[in-house]
Amino acid sequence: MLKKIFNADDFGISPGVNQAIFKAHTEGVLNSTSIMINLKYAPQAIELSQQMPNLQIGLHANLTNEYSVLPSPQIPLLVDDKGKFRHGFVNLALLSVLHPKELKRQVKIEVRAQIEKALASGLKLTHLDSHRHVHMIPMIFKAFLELKEEYKIPRLRFVNENPVLTIRSTQGIEWLKDGGLIKNLVLVSCAIADKLLWGYKSDTYFYSIINTCKISRDKLKNIKIPQGYEAVEVGIHPGLPEIDKEYLADVFDDNILKAWRQKEFETLLDKTVEQEFS
Repeated sequence: MLKKIFNADDFGISPGVNQAIFKAHTEGVLNSTSIMINLKYAPQAIELSQQMPNLQIGLHANLTNEYSVLPSPQIPLLVDDKGKFRHGFVNLALLSVLHPKELKRQVKIEVRAQIEKALASGLKLTHLDSHRHVHMIPMIFKAFLELKEEYKIPRLRFVNENPVLTIRSTQGIEWLKDGGLIKNLVLVSCAIADKLLWGYKSDTYFYSIINTCKISRDKLKNIKIPQGYEAVEVGIHPGLPEIDKEYLADVFDDNILKAWRQKEFETLLDKTVEQEFS
């Protein structure tokens, strides 16, 4: 039988997201989450996790937002002199071409520091992924793969969503207007490179990129999972924006306040979504 993983990214990013993840697990179908251990509300997330012993928790390694775990002199390619991350996906991809070995080295020591911080908090990491999916960039992926093996973390997210299958099961063309298709093609291209360069193959199918941040119940209807996979991971971003509006000074990403986070939260509360795909 196909294992179904409903994974909420961004645990620790805000009080509203933390509460949404707690409720989606205790009242809905959410069975997995990924924590951003370097953020302000990670301690709150860790405290909540103690009330959710059956929730799988992985590291949502963060190389793009807010402040690093390591001091800036150790990772100057990644952060400014105050230790704040200064690159997004595109710039990190460019750095992986211009300074491949040094970027890999700095990524590896920072992600190791994030793993160690998570473990020191008492978490047992079941998987490894990253904010903005930057770990799919081939040279960065290699660093993550080595850390997965070093720490014996069971699963490393592999973004391998088949765009044709998703588009066929999706009504409308939002994916064409909001860049979901382009994002998917970039990440799948990275996945092909990762497989060719490092020989990596995943037994878990990843679904969400084309409909990123718009995973409503209808988006989960008639999903087709390619043969040969043992599990499917649905990446989703639940939140409670009304709570986060009370903490505007801590909001560094406007997406935290978007209405779709509430909709994705409501999707996870509907326990019948598990029956919609196989």
